[in-house]
Amino acid sequence: MSFSFNGDILSDLIFWFIVSFISGSIPYSLIISSLIIKKDVRDVGDGNPGATNAWIIGGWQIGTMAMILDISKSAIPVSLAIREFSSISGFNSLAISLIALAPILGHAWSPLLKFKGGKALASSWGSWIALTGGIAFPLAMMFLAPLHAVQKNHAVTVTLSILGLLVASYYFIMVFAIPVSGLAIVLFGILNLLVVIYKHRKEYSEGILFRGWIRNVSNLFG
Repeated sequence: MSFSFNGDILSDLIFWFIVSFISGSIPYSLIISSLIIKKDVRDVGDGNPGATNAWIIGGWQIGTMAMILDISKSAIPVSLAIREFSSISGFNSLAISLIALAPILGHAWSPLLKFKGGKALASSWGSWIALTGGIAFPLAMMFLAPLHAVQKNHAVTVTLSILGLLVASYYFIMVFAIPVSGLAIVLFGILNLLVVIYKHRKEYSEGILFRGWIRNVSNLFG
């Protein structure tokens, strides 16, 4: 669990960073919607080429396909990189953190879309799933579901969910003896959070938007 790079680790880092970045840069939501329903996901919602807009423009079938592919394009290369680093190069927290961030950067600033990508939510979950051996998926649902139920600002929901994942995953990797170190989780979580905050920066000005039922309940006690 180190920060220093020898020649083998550096070459592995460069290779897997490039592979993961390229994998993350493939705009599956845009490709699927264009091929199957002949529509551009960037024409709806907030205009970004992500799985949420694929769901809006194509329904749950297209949205589910897009989400699975966007998660997989992070989870698969990051999982393969973790396996190789664990067996060949020796574990390096900084290297794993950067590789896990690579597909997120690829999605957020895709060279295939003139560096105009999506908000990197599904790709973020893919990297989290790979880093935590799948534990991040149920953990994410634990945070996303109640936050989405009580308020409507997507940026707030996602940011608080990642913060929750950061804390909870650090604990769970100790309990379940996941091969990725807590240090790698913390490093990646901070970097991931910075990307998500930047990509959602315009939405934070709206603040917390409580749903109607929350206001109705508060009025009962007001």
